[in-house]
Amino acid sequence: MDVYCSYKNIMKHIDSIQKGDIVYVISDIVRLARSAMEHNEDFDLDVLLDTITDKVGKGGTVLVPTFNWDFCKGKTFDYKKSPSMTGILGNAAIKRKDFIRTKHPIYSFCVWGADRDLLFERDPEDSFGEGTIFEYLIEKSAKAFVIDLPSMEGISVLHYIEQKVGVPFRFHKTFTAGYIDWNQEEKIKSCSMYVRNYDYDAKERLEPMNHLLECLNISDTTMINEIPFRVVRLKEMAQILEYDFRYNDARNTYQYKGQKQPKILTEKYDW
Repeated sequence: MDVYCSYKNIMKHIDSIQKGDIVYVISDIVRLARSAMEHNEDFDLDVLLDTITDKVGKGGTVLVPTFNWDFCKGKTFDYKKSPSMTGILGNAAIKRKDFIRTKHPIYSFCVWGADRDLLFERDPEDSFGEGTIFEYLIEKSAKAFVIDLPSMEGISVLHYIEQKVGVPFRFHKTFTAGYIDWNQEEKIKSCSMYVRNYDYDAKERLEPMNHLLECLNISDTTMINEIPFRVVRLKEMAQILEYDFRYNDARNTYQYKGQKQPKILTEKYDW
């Protein structure tokens, strides 16, 4: 769009998100906030969240990541006080009464909408496997709403597929630390995570997968104020990732020791 669009109106132009959708919001809002202020607008995180919840309506669900990895270092997770390490939008959601934080001490989400209470009841020990929010996102054909980031950036559903397939460069590890719950009761809690095996020196190389998702129209991009807003259909993305991990040696997603020369799969499905 050539004419400035207020951040309050951006969701009106995101046609890939509709009433009743389940939306996982991933964001880098620095440029969005700067653009608003350059056009004499006060930028309000709560207003931004309201525009997203209004878009999906009462039948929809909005999830904002509030991940915090201090638990992995043996630090106590405080359900009410431990901040999100995945952006200020998550910290804004934590403060709101219409959002509720899920229970996981590492991979929590703040959730609004139809499935809010259902997701609060989920309390898996695992980080990425059965019963987790990531499984829910795929099973329910959720959409990632990615603000000013590449399609795959920050979509931790990737790790759910890695664990499902059993990629060679990760293994299960259990972490134990203090946990202060929503009632401010303190206990000791353990959680498992499918962590990286550093012997493989695995490095993410997401550009080929970003390209493939765009070519297959699994990721739709809308440019507003020169900022990309992407909507990624997570179930279809998961299918492409699973194929890449099972049959293509993860060559469109990672580089690691012992792997064949990376290549890019095209929109013609040249696997």
